[in-house]
Amino acid sequence: MANIQALKQRNIKSDSDSKTLPKGAVFQGGDFKYGAPPTKVHSAFSPVKTILRAWATLVGFLVLIVLITYQLHYTLPTPVNEPLNAVSGQAQFSEANVRKVVRHLSEDIGYRVVGTEQELEAKEYLIKELSQLKEDARIGSLRQSATTTDLDQAWPNFDMWIQVGDGSHRFDFMSKGK
Repeated sequence: MANIQALKQRNIKSDSDSKTLPKGAVFQGGDFKYGAPPTKVHSAFSPVKTILRAWATLVGFLVLIVLITYQLHYTLPTPVNEPLNAVSGQAQFSEANVRKVVRHLSEDIGYRVVGTEQELEAKEYLIKELSQLKEDARIGSLRQSATTTDLDQAWPNFDMWIQVGDGSHRFDFMSKGK
């Protein structure tokens, strides 16, 4: 602290026109002020307050991030109710289509236990629905290719593979098939 005061006094002497300071004058902030030199530096900087403010800012930021993430995670998209897209005319995944299929499987067919007639009926119903969707996509694709070459609005092209169970299975135990 003494070295700092000595440096200030040197700067005051070199900066001032006179070689000596007036009695009781103290150089502070580029100006001479009269009175006793300050014994303690007063500052608005308080380490405890600064640390608390920093932690409060960090905690507030983290709470904000958590709230935004929670909102984004649990907000559902608006359901699509129209079976056809109004702009392109294509069939689209919609709540109405899904409800129709699920209602038929759950209410009209009922439980689909393996090996029962209900399982066979559900399989045939799903094959029929998927075949209809495949046919709609094929027709839409042909219509679109005749009118435009816009690939952004291309109809889906998909294949179906139906597994046929034969009632047998292979049991591998310690590299020996049974």
